[in-house]
Amino acid sequence: MSRTSQPTRPSSRSGSARKAQAGEPQSGPTRKIVVTALAALAVLSAVVVFVLRDQGSSADHGAAGTGHDGFGHVHGVATDPGSGALYVATHVGLFRVDDAHTAVRVSKDALDLMGFTVVGPGHFLASGHSEDGPANVGLIESTDGGVTWRAKSLSGAADFHGLQAAHGSVYGYNSTDGAFMVSVDQRTWEQRSRVAMGEFAVSPTDAQSILAVGRDGLQRSTDGGRSWQTVAGAPAVGLLAWDRTGVWGVAQDGAIWSSTDGGQQWQRRGAVPGQPHSIATDKGTLFAALAGDRVVATTDAGATWTDRYVPQ
Repeated sequence: MSRTSQPTRPSSRSGSARKAQAGEPQSGPTRKIVVTALAALAVLSAVVVFVLRDQGSSADHGAAGTGHDGFGHVHGVATDPGSGALYVATHVGLFRVDDAHTAVRVSKDALDLMGFTVVGPGHFLASGHSEDGPANVGLIESTDGGVTWRAKSLSGAADFHGLQAAHGSVYGYNSTDGAFMVSVDQRTWEQRSRVAMGEFAVSPTDAQSILAVGRDGLQRSTDGGRSWQTVAGAPAVGLLAWDRTGVWGVAQDGAIWSSTDGGQQWQRRGAVPGQPHSIATDKGTLFAALAGDRVVATTDAGATWTDRYVPQ
């Protein structure tokens, strides 16, 4: 899922306390300060223990339904074409949905995933932030189902808030400078335009046709992202997905819209049953990641929904 601004990252703060001299009596206010500091230290210690436990070995990356604090905001959802498994890219790593109440964090690294796309079976590309490397990881790649990742290009320089692998290329929106970029080898990039956008989706049949959510509404490019034009009369959608059944859009209020002519004419369909974070389509199924760590799916354009993951 793409964003037009970088996430605000927590700043690191430090301080110092002055120790009382041995035998020096402590006043009432001083005693209160010491008690408060000790209580804060106890809370901090508990937090450190929890974080270390949660970031243990790969064997400790347990079921989300029973062992983590939630997905938080989801920036990507997709299926693996080999296994059919559903993956969810979040601020706290990559998760695989195993059943209605089990989602396993598969990524070993502490990754804040802002962009995510599937290239092939077990082969993923992503972008975002890392606690152990550069603040902006550029383009990173996993060939083992998201367990381990390696740098591919633009490390430290790019924060792709949108990625899509299509037509033998990778399309990306770099939120650091507003550049829409395309790469055929995942290492060298062509900057095709600078534009403020959120979601974008590439036609599955035409490498030059792209739709994007812009500041002034839905935008269309017919030259591979080099220029953009506003789509007159388009609904105010914030999320996009494009497969061979057509273009799918979801508005902020959850309304689902679809187009079978590349985004020129739209039809209102059903609605997602919650606040939408990200959507994806696969073989006639529309997936939606919702607030509250819920992932749902529909095969009838939103008339009915099936829970794919709901935390216990």
